[in-house]
Amino acid sequence: MKDMVYPYDKGLYSRLFLNCFQRQSLVMLAERGAPVPQLLHRCLVSTDDMLRQIVREQRPKYAFDSELLAPDDLAGIGIVAEEVAFETYAEARRLLLDVVAGEGSAILVGDVFYWPHCPEYTSKHLVHTIVLKGFEPDTGQWSIIDDNPASVLCSYAYPEDVIAAGFDNNELRRVRYYTTTSFDADEGREAARRAFADRVDRYEDSHTLLTGVGDLLASRWIAPERAIAALHDVFSIYQGSRAGLAAYIRGSAPSIPGSAAEPEVAAVLDRIVARTADAQNQLLLGKVTGLLDVDRLSALCLGLKTAETELLHGLREVTRAREAA
Repeated sequence: MKDMVYPYDKGLYSRLFLNCFQRQSLVMLAERGAPVPQLLHRCLVSTDDMLRQIVREQRPKYAFDSELLAPDDLAGIGIVAEEVAFETYAEARRLLLDVVAGEGSAILVGDVFYWPHCPEYTSKHLVHTIVLKGFEPDTGQWSIIDDNPASVLCSYAYPEDVIAAGFDNNELRRVRYYTTTSFDADEGREAARRAFADRVDRYEDSHTLLTGVGDLLASRWIAPERAIAALHDVFSIYQGSRAGLAAYIRGSAPSIPGSAAEPEVAAVLDRIVARTADAQNQLLLGKVTGLLDVDRLSALCLGLKTAETELLHGLREVTRAREAA
């Protein structure tokens, strides 16, 4: 099956931080012209939270909770999230056709076991979402968008019975979609800024992840291979969250006149993203070979701790400047 890459911002809307549903949602909303960067203030997530959810609670990466796509945030850009449960695809079909025709897309929750482009096809059952983009009555095929094995969004086409099988044999049979509502763009931006300022004001991070990565890898309570795999997921979330936060800072214009804090903060975030990518590459090598230079990784993490302290100072400058303007 040949992959046809779908046009979207692959750097911003990556699977580093976003799960499949979040990424599909943001790409579709951006395609409709929604000011998606306004939602990305939720990317300010502490490394403490990453450590707690992924390492201590052992959540899978796709279950990381960042409050992204919160209803109030969506309302600020004139979007309402809808979800409807059905027993069968046949019952859902009419809504799917109407939503795709009216809104441009619908997100179907199904099972990867039945969809040939998924790596788990016919071998593993796993809840997943795909985007339905159009139905061709003459051929009886749905056009869809989903990840290829390299986690890049691609376009595929399937007979209707293939889509139905993935839906009908899934435990969670849901249709998700977004509708538009009236909103005041200026009020929405200000609401996001207030929410972000409150988030920055309350933000705390002990940086235990960054100062204790060596201790975690040496712990007798977790197998080294599991520790490396969990840390790889953590640093993926870390890298993607800081890239998203940089997009929020750059996209939440207009900047405050006379304040240089915003571009400086964005530059700090860019450095964090680059250094975190280096850490993630080291951990990926560790996953593959079982060998990891812990001293090098620890030194890199201490540099990240310094950068995170600089980031928080800069973010507080930004929010103070905005409040004073």
